[in-house]
Amino acid sequence: MYRIYGPYTRRSKLSFTLFVFCLGKLKHSALPIKAHLITMEASQVLQSLLRLSERAANIARAVRSHSDLFDVLIQEKEFDKRRQKPDYKTLADVTIQESIRHFLGKDFPILASQVRGEESYCFTNKTGSFVNIQILPSADLMKNLLLGVLQGDERAADELAGAIYNEPDMCGVDLDRTNSVKLQLPADGFGIWVDPLDATAEYVSGQGSEKQSHGVYLSGIHCVTILIGVFDLTTGEPVMGVINQPFHEVDPVTKRWKSRCVWGLSYGGINAHSGIRSERPVATAKSHVVIMSPSETDELKEALDECFTTIYSAGAGYKFLAVTLGLADAYILSKNSTFKWDTCAPHALLRSVGGGVCDLSKALTDFDLTSVENNRKFELQYLHPDNPDAEAQECWLNTGGILAYANLDTLKEIVAKLQQVMKEAIENLD
Repeated sequence: MYRIYGPYTRRSKLSFTLFVFCLGKLKHSALPIKAHLITMEASQVLQSLLRLSERAANIARAVRSHSDLFDVLIQEKEFDKRRQKPDYKTLADVTIQESIRHFLGKDFPILASQVRGEESYCFTNKTGSFVNIQILPSADLMKNLLLGVLQGDERAADELAGAIYNEPDMCGVDLDRTNSVKLQLPADGFGIWVDPLDATAEYVSGQGSEKQSHGVYLSGIHCVTILIGVFDLTTGEPVMGVINQPFHEVDPVTKRWKSRCVWGLSYGGINAHSGIRSERPVATAKSHVVIMSPSETDELKEALDECFTTIYSAGAGYKFLAVTLGLADAYILSKNSTFKWDTCAPHALLRSVGGGVCDLSKALTDFDLTSVENNRKFELQYLHPDNPDAEAQECWLNTGGILAYANLDTLKEIVAKLQQVMKEAIENLD
């Protein structure tokens, strides 16, 4: 059995490339080949993803810390017709995604070749300066590349290059817990979806918010998350996920933002997770707490307010995080406004704690409430687009809406109520 562990030297990369090339040749010959000759330790993949997420968090904080420069580092994308609001990407989005691809390649080259994400590697700042972001061999070379879009700001370029290349401080992440995962994974069996910065609008605004409902922030930079999800290339099922909340809290000593990072794995009958849970600060009169988007229609809000304690918060990733932490029982989204990169990582996390993420339209029409476990077939998958005929990224929309849940008992009760109050909701899905 061949195994891949840890970072590669240049020589071992060459050896590995030759080995894969030979495998490819053999696969087309008459000789029988055993599938998945190369395996990797699940614990080492998790640790790599956690480090990648914290490196990404450092990049997000470095870019956002230069408030005098930040307005230049925003690129406005096409108007989001589904959400009826402007859409943006920032230098942080592009740099994070390419950093994840690059540094994952040092640990697991096959995985890095399967990274898929929201953003392209092209970035144009507000003054028209353009750059193709690629992670170069050294911090000095990277700094020179970044100076063009950073208006020649040496200090900002130094800080951002440092965030990219310096090893992240993982003292706030329990890496030891991942060592309990004793599982071998086929190295060529997985793909990765990345959302480098979810809730970009909140990141762009840069505003903090102390307004909470049942322990959940309703808006602001707290709602920004970094999402890295691993899925099975055979079944399309989510396998592993990391959610990093880079602006979780301010360190009382350094006065700098600190992350909260959670992870989960669900594969081959094994479930493991970071174990982070939050106590609900307020008791509720209604049986379930449901988190939703403020953009839902007033009619739907009124219908669900009658059945549930409802919270309206920003950021899909953050709403998933609230369910994972136990602050909400479910996340309901009636619109087709999330993509595979938004849901893959949270889906794996929720599976690891006994929950899941299903297509809301199918929950409203096809769910069997007498045997909820049979409804796994209605969960989201990540290999094939929901609408292959759609253009570009639009094909990766979750077209039927979302119902994320914490456990099967919760799912059954919530779907039963939803089917009562949302009989016509399926017709209103965009």
